[in-house]
Amino acid sequence: MIKEYVPEDFGACRDLLIEAFNGEPWHDIWTDEMAGDCLREIIENKRFFGFTLWEDGALAGAVFCHAWTYWRGGQAYVDELFIAPGCQRKGYGGLLMEAVEAYAKKQGQVSVTLLTNREYPSFGFFEGRGFRQSAYMVHMYKKII
Repeated sequence: MIKEYVPEDFGACRDLLIEAFNGEPWHDIWTDEMAGDCLREIIENKRFFGFTLWEDGALAGAVFCHAWTYWRGGQAYVDELFIAPGCQRKGYGGLLMEAVEAYAKKQGQVSVTLLTNREYPSFGFFEGRGFRQSAYMVHMYKKII
């Protein structure tokens, strides 16, 4: 069951973010404090919206987004999408993305945008749902530590 995010879901979402990203294939090192800060920073955006997906009363996935204004029309930006490791490959990520797209359309937004690493399975996941690499924009970074 998919529902809109409510503040009571915060702890479960924080815990699931840690579980999802500290394991394969990301091997991140999220702590409770870092994950909580990350999600709070997204939620505190005045145009935040999100959805949770539940299976048998347990949180199985979540997507955290925000809307933003752009000259070509409003856009929905996917900040975080995470699925419980035991629930991956069940179509839950696709269901959450469908909820994002439906919400964005209802709000009059013209596109959904996100960043992902082309070396992770998430790249193929998003590509399979119609997302394409931009021909004119690239995410660049410089490591300083």
